Amino acid sequence: MSKQRHHINTFKPAKKPKPVLDTAVLKLYIDSLADDGRGVARHDNKVVFVGGALPKESVDAQYIRRHKRYDEAKLLAVSTPAEQRVEAICPVYERCGGCQLQHLNYVSQVHFKQQRLERVLSHGSDDKTEAISPSVISDTDFGYRHRARLSYHNGILGFKAQGSHNLVEIDGCPLLAIELNAVLKESSAAIKAFLGEKATAELVLTLSGDQRVAIKVKKEGFVDSKRSAVLAEKIAAPAFLHSIEGSKGPAWRGENAPLAYPVNATLSLPFQPGDFTQVNIAVNQKMIQQCLVWLKPVAGDLVSDYFCGLGNFSLAIATAGASVIGIDVGEAMLRRASQQAKTLNLPIEYRHADLFEPTNISLNAASHKVIIDPPRAGAKALCEALAKAVAVKSLVYVSCDPATLSRDLAILQSGGFVVADAVMADMFPQTYHLESLVHLTRN
Repeated sequence: MSKQRHHINTFKPAKKPKPVLDTAVLKLYIDSLADDGRGVARHDNKVVFVGGALPKESVDAQYIRRHKRYDEAKLLAVSTPAEQRVEAICPVYERCGGCQLQHLNYVSQVHFKQQRLERVLSHGSDDKTEAISPSVISDTDFGYRHRARLSYHNGILGFKAQGSHNLVEIDGCPLLAIELNAVLKESSAAIKAFLGEKATAELVLTLSGDQRVAIKVKKEGFVDSKRSAVLAEKIAAPAFLHSIEGSKGPAWRGENAPLAYPVNATLSLPFQPGDFTQVNIAVNQKMIQQCLVWLKPVAGDLVSDYFCGLGNFSLAIATAGASVIGIDVGEAMLRRASQQAKTLNLPIEYRHADLFEPTNISLNAASHKVIIDPPRAGAKALCEALAKAVAVKSLVYVSCDPATLSRDLAILQSGGFVVADAVMADMFPQTYHLESLVHLTRN
């Protein structure tokens, strides 16, 4: 009996070709702004998002992506401009992915973000609850960033382009503090020469409260210590080469004295490049002051500061007279925060815990006042625990993401908290990013 031969079908069907985009010019009327700052229009019974377009504008656009439920288009021309439209001051604005709203005047940017926060707050309210109209914290609309992260590849130093990993070369940025732009102007050539034409690297610039600028380089491959030392000598003061780290082998370390992050006129946090700090120092200081107004910390209070980081809020709360428990997962930052508290003789205890793991969440029954400052992922597990912690009567939630804020507010409100006040803090002018503070109380 002959063996039956089994043939394996190795034929691979051809990949389904991508649909050819309609290159026709679309005539669109923009109804509103989406949360990401793009204009919203309707065409053929579908929503079309148009970057760079503003409400009440008639525009010409062209498809760049088509989806089942919505489409995306690029702006070709504005035939009827909105009154709020302004000329962007950055020469690479239309290519760089850093900003989305430079074409919208600043008053309207603030109003747009205020309305977004109002919508978040309205989701958890009922007909019997008076709607909260958030107030605004803002400062300068340009030159506000005290740190910047740039990419370097094949001889180009810059920021990533819109919707791409390609780089847009820059020699300055209107969002950066003047000290950072000065470093880019004076030291970019030396840094590029050090890295070479084929390198891939990341450059972090950080401005200290004492006006020093730390330069930290992360690169592919090994680090040549002798060449690194030569580069350090070429960096003009007040800038200095902090370190150069490679993906292989040991790093080169230069001047590593802590930088200073001012939380108010008299207090500063010691930090290192790479530590999390709010990019907008002036707005951050106003946020701290607002939290003090809401929490009213006094001697005898025990305030819990979750996601405390370096002690951005802890330091000011303890200086006002209260005792503080600060909790976070960043051990290096907690060590620096603890040393600062010890140096200033402040009643702050810092604890290490991963607050995204429910079993790590510990609530102190003596703490009736709480502040939460989570990353974009929010604080779901922590809010679920706080909703059940009836001892907590006053809570400040500092948010950098409206979606997770909405989710977490619903959890807290299910535990009896009510929104007493709210503030939109414009931490990132010229972008759609929204920072907010919400004060919740419970009887």
